[in-house]
Amino acid sequence: MFFEAKIKVEKTLDSGEVKEVTEHFILDAELFGEAEKIMFEEYPNHKVDVFAIYRSKIREIINQKEDDKPFFKATVIDIFTDEVTGKEKETKYEILVCAESVAEATAITNEYLKQGYDLRLDEIKRVKIVDYIQYKPAA
Repeated sequence: MFFEAKIKVEKTLDSGEVKEVTEHFILDAELFGEAEKIMFEEYPNHKVDVFAIYRSKIREIINQKEDDKPFFKATVIDIFTDEVTGKEKETKYEILVCAESVAEATAITNEYLKQGYDLRLDEIKRVKIVDYIQYKPAA
């Protein structure tokens, strides 16, 4: 399950100034408490304030995060026929893609949508998520 976490952390800027910054992460965890613990582990020697953790609406991350590229959230529409009523219905869900620009994110998402289902891209926008932290089971 994906969670999104927002934290405040003190960081030293290139100028040498120490400043509190807000960062937004997406992470893979099973419980809220586990997600909070992961955020503290990301900055072991820093003062960290985890001020928001919530279940993400993002269903899938379709490519790897690259340091110099931001994340984009794509809203995808899945079109299907209801078995009971026989009517065509739509379900929206969100996916995350790492890309240099909206154009590149759109191209990557459109390639993803060619997987054989009746999917359509509804919207794509840049988000402030700085990184994705993958699930690491306890040893």
